[in-house]
Amino acid sequence: MANHLIVSIQAQGGGLEASESWSQTEPLSKEKGLSLLKRLRNRLSPADQALRERPFEEAERFIDQTEGGIDAPVRRSFNNRQNRSIRIDIEVWSGTAFVSILLIITIVLWRLL
Repeated sequence: MANHLIVSIQAQGGGLEASESWSQTEPLSKEKGLSLLKRLRNRLSPADQALRERPFEEAERFIDQTEGGIDAPVRRSFNNRQNRSIRIDIEVWSGTAFVSILLIITIVLWRLL
């Protein structure tokens, strides 16, 4: 049975709790992870986006620079430097996240053999 993936990307603090979650049986690609992060950013008000500008940039860099994916459990927070409760959280509860598309294709083909 395939390992089930559960990922959550959250904007927290300052009275805000917003998230984008993903659940599937295949590893989550970097591209999809970046898409979830962008979708979360676009849901926030301009003021909430501004408070989290640096945390969003750091979270994007974290996803983009991940080599070979990350395996659960992982919880990583990217904080506003003036108010550490204002943050972006990335949580990988199970499975593997932020792999390159080439790795996903290789995994799928290997399972078919």
